[in-house]
Amino acid sequence: MSHLLLSKESHIATITFNRPEKRNAYSPEMAVKLTQYLRECDKDPGVRVVIITGAGDAFCVGLDMNDVRARGSSDDEPKDTDDHPTQRVLRTYPFQISKPVICAINGAAGGFGAAYPLTCDIRLAAEDASIAFSFVKWGLIPEMGATWSLPRLIGIEKTSDLLLTGRKITGAEAADMGLVLKAVPKNQLMDAARDLATNIAEGSSPTAVSIVKQMTWGRMMDEGEFYRAIYEDDDAIGWAINGPDVAEGSAAFFEKRPAQWVDVVPENLPKFGRRNANPFGTG
Repeated sequence: MSHLLLSKESHIATITFNRPEKRNAYSPEMAVKLTQYLRECDKDPGVRVVIITGAGDAFCVGLDMNDVRARGSSDDEPKDTDDHPTQRVLRTYPFQISKPVICAINGAAGGFGAAYPLTCDIRLAAEDASIAFSFVKWGLIPEMGATWSLPRLIGIEKTSDLLLTGRKITGAEAADMGLVLKAVPKNQLMDAARDLATNIAEGSSPTAVSIVKQMTWGRMMDEGEFYRAIYEDDDAIGWAINGPDVAEGSAAFFEKRPAQWVDVVPENLPKFGRRNANPFGTG
């Protein structure tokens, strides 16, 4: 069965993560088909709004951590494989297409599953959904430009809380802090998403909607800074997944024990996301 489903009805396309037995863990097939389906929806004049959601009780819990554990504990040199979902490939993101994309977070959303919705135009969540930017729990780096987009949504202090602790928040808490537009009971989530999509699809000019979306994202991006953030995230993740902490973070998770992290030597860290050698003005 396909890991990603696409359906279309009444000018609304719905893309569904479809690995419920794996809590919709992000797979290489999903990485390829997400781009394929987003491009298809963008070119289809019958589609005016896209909804992205998950099958079963989870939205997307991120990468399959068994795969992360295998990569992090390997002594082999990193392999440049385009089929791995963390690789930089020619992907299309929700903010790049001309149609509005609504993300309906129906359940657990972790790692990639928490970061990907930030690239959508509007987010809704089930009140009891569990959302966690849990990258640091694994010795990994937030992806999808989260360190760029999240402060713009909720401010740097709340962003630091979520990204530096990796703690879980509910959909209701996410709505309170402005991370999602609103939270509703889980059994009402898709109805709420479809109502919003229908309001846009039937009540607004498709041409005007496309131009407004283009202008809104374009003016927020500050000459492509969001793209740069995403590409730097890919580089940072590639370094981190073969770095000092992923093997330990994975082992601690599976062995249900506290992680024993290595000490940080600041001058030995790669300089991701820095415009100069010392952005903090010290030393």
